[in-house]
Amino acid sequence: MIYCIWYPSGGFGHFLNAVLSLRGKNFQRPKTQNLEFSKSGDSHSLDLVAPKYLKDPEKYEFKFTNNKNYSVLVDNGINNEGQKFLSVFPNSQVIKLCYSDYSWPVISTTLIHKAMKSSLDDNFTTGEWDSNHHWALREKYFLYLRDHQLKNAWRPSPNVSVNILIEDLLDYNIIKNKFDCCGIAVEDFTDLWTQWQETNIRYFEPVLIAKQIINNIKNNHDYNLESVTDIWTQAVIYYYIWLEFNVEVPHNDYANFFKDVNQVRQWLKL
Repeated sequence: MIYCIWYPSGGFGHFLNAVLSLRGKNFQRPKTQNLEFSKSGDSHSLDLVAPKYLKDPEKYEFKFTNNKNYSVLVDNGINNEGQKFLSVFPNSQVIKLCYSDYSWPVISTTLIHKAMKSSLDDNFTTGEWDSNHHWALREKYFLYLRDHQLKNAWRPSPNVSVNILIEDLLDYNIIKNKFDCCGIAVEDFTDLWTQWQETNIRYFEPVLIAKQIINNIKNNHDYNLESVTDIWTQAVIYYYIWLEFNVEVPHNDYANFFKDVNQVRQWLKL
């Protein structure tokens, strides 16, 4: 059986490929089975057992062994959700990595850091504003999160074997159950998942902080925000407020960011 891992650029497809190739039952193993994560958190160093299906190639040629399972990466770029690859792998099972409104901030950064091999600083400037105007950069980040054309892309598809949301990757049991649901037997991969989490949790931390703040707002609990000094994290919090309450924080009015959750609640008039 061929299992196609279909994913957006920066979407952790190589990690799922590593899990299946190294721990999947009766899966073809890579030549070198030592997985090392890079500084950016990717696992591209692991040998692929079959060529990556990259950007809808004119030809894809590889001889698969009938008595083995194979994990094949399908990477057409984040802008292409076409399913032309199904004509090349007609009897395959497809595992699609997706994201939601709430995990879009994760992909929006891994796309820059991993796929583009760039940084937020290189992609966002405040133009005429001095670098000390943090609110201007915060607004740039927020508008990127709110308005980017890719925000609503890569949603779950009904015609694939299993959809895995980016946020699902934070829970080992969810990933394991997803594999079980489509009949993929996988040995314990706790060590691989732990290594992946240690090297990639930084991409998730802003959304985890934002989620905690939203819960505190809703549950009427106070929470000091003075320690949240990272501008990107602040923008993600504004984005989460917009998602939950459908209102945009006036960036210039709160140029110094909120001091605590109670101040946010007062502004929301809750």
